[in-house]
Amino acid sequence: MFSALTTAQVAFQKGEEIGGEGKNSQTYKAHDPQLNATIVIKQMPKAKMADAACYFNESRSLYASAHPNVVQVHYACEDDTYVYVAMPLYKNGSVKTLLGKRYLTVREIVRIGCQVLTGLHNVHSKGLVHFDIKSDNVLLSDRQEALISDFGLAKPLSDGVATPDGIYEPNWPPEALVQAEFDCRFDIFQFGLTLYCMSVGLDAYKAQYLRYFGEDGQLDVAKFAADIAAGTYPDRGAFPAHVPARLKGICKRCLEVDPANRYQSALEAMNDLAQVDGNLDWQFQESGEDRIWTKMVDGTSLTFTVRSNLTSTLYKSVNDGPPRKQTPGCLSNVKPRDISRVLGTY
Repeated sequence: MFSALTTAQVAFQKGEEIGGEGKNSQTYKAHDPQLNATIVIKQMPKAKMADAACYFNESRSLYASAHPNVVQVHYACEDDTYVYVAMPLYKNGSVKTLLGKRYLTVREIVRIGCQVLTGLHNVHSKGLVHFDIKSDNVLLSDRQEALISDFGLAKPLSDGVATPDGIYEPNWPPEALVQAEFDCRFDIFQFGLTLYCMSVGLDAYKAQYLRYFGEDGQLDVAKFAADIAAGTYPDRGAFPAHVPARLKGICKRCLEVDPANRYQSALEAMNDLAQVDGNLDWQFQESGEDRIWTKMVDGTSLTFTVRSNLTSTLYKSVNDGPPRKQTPGCLSNVKPRDISRVLGTY
């Protein structure tokens, strides 16, 4: 038996605001004098919560989902105005932060994707649907391991379904257009969007979404919803040339319009993703209208460039020696299959 509740004080000093995209919360770096540590404090106004019973729903979901690929929770507390959740500070930021700096290699996409799916499998096994899987809600630990964060929309399953308090429109699955109750395949679709974003790059992904906004800055909801329902958003044909066919297929299956045609579990998707091979270590970048792929393996450096006039060059350097032109990669009238062949050969 437990004794009566003990009320104690927790103190922290808020610093700069971080992660400013939360619609119902604010997140700060903070100093906790009790721990003598820099932590993260998520601050949520009570006025936006339905009742007192909801105050600690997010912290409870986070605690219940404890796993190496889920963000840790230190503690949760409240004052008269806010509920606070204290978490570790992950200095590497999110997958979205990383994507804002560069494209990911296929090896990185597979590693991060498998770690997210491992965490998601754990969340689902605890009877929860996350409802907000996206690149900014996947944080990176000091060891560059993926951690699912932000359980603000998470809900427990009841009779196999759950209803979120809201859904953010960039991440609508097709079924959200026609129903209010969902199962874990909702998260599979959102994982597919995240995997797609990692594959095509953040700028290309954002550009597709921004096309639905008019000159007045308003989202054309009808057009956006229609393309989600038709399976034409996001564009399943927009993958860069280095993305292997198996990875494309996994993205597309996660993004199936009919939930019955998606992966039925995170574990099933993870098993397929772990089998991706080919073009694992090419680093893609764009320079003006030129597309450039580089790779360093065992002292050998390769640089493959496809220019805007559809000519290409391939140079190889061994142990920092002078770069030497590789004839099979020096082409004219380059087609996507030529790029795939060169990248797959070297």
